[in-house]
Amino acid sequence: MMKQNKFWSAKLLILAVLLFLFASCEPKRLGEAVFDLNDFSFGLSVNRLYENELKKEISQKYSAYSDTVFNDKDGIRKAVAVKYLVSAEKSEGPFAKFKNVSFYNMQSLADVNDNLMMISADANCGYGDQMRLLHDLKKEYGKPVVKQHIVSFTSFTWRLDDRTIQIQLEVIPDYENDKNKKGDYLNPNGGFLKSDSYEPNHVYQMFIHIFDNDYIQELKEQYVYSENGHKPYLYDYDEKTVSPY
Repeated sequence: MMKQNKFWSAKLLILAVLLFLFASCEPKRLGEAVFDLNDFSFGLSVNRLYENELKKEISQKYSAYSDTVFNDKDGIRKAVAVKYLVSAEKSEGPFAKFKNVSFYNMQSLADVNDNLMMISADANCGYGDQMRLLHDLKKEYGKPVVKQHIVSFTSFTWRLDDRTIQIQLEVIPDYENDKNKKGDYLNPNGGFLKSDSYEPNHVYQMFIHIFDNDYIQELKEQYVYSENGHKPYLYDYDEKTVSPY
């Protein structure tokens, strides 16, 4: 009897340790801590991540929802993903951060099995902060693939081992700069980047998209295909794409 008790006690202890390790691998839920977009695992539970925020009451300053994405290909309606979104004013505090930028909204896309495919966010971010972010990412991940496919915006994409990071900054190539040199700020034709706005009180924007590399083809074909607007730009991007610089 004592041997049996010891056996079950050992099994319960092992189970408790495994549960603890599993819980410790999961990030804190949104609202419990600021989510670090530069340091997370794609193995997280998206439903759990948004769980607390989805329970809050919607107001003029705050909103959160989840919605199923369907594909009607060939006349057959099929659930293919679940979209989560949380958005709030600054008074509610940031939900996420990426390097030096704070985000007050965050959108995630999971497949029907709760596997994270993509996280997106956008923020008001001044020209100086955008240049700092670009400098830090270049220092950490090397030179990106660069495309200017949106008016007033340039996208910078880093394909890493397990994920792809894409930022869209409100900057354009400065062709008139007399110090124009290839690769200085990584724009498609060489030369410095500059703002495209002459409004003194203009509010600059930036967008970030982080994809699980295993889902890029599905994202491109089904969910977020776009050649313009502020969606991920995946039209001519694949695993063979390399930086021209």
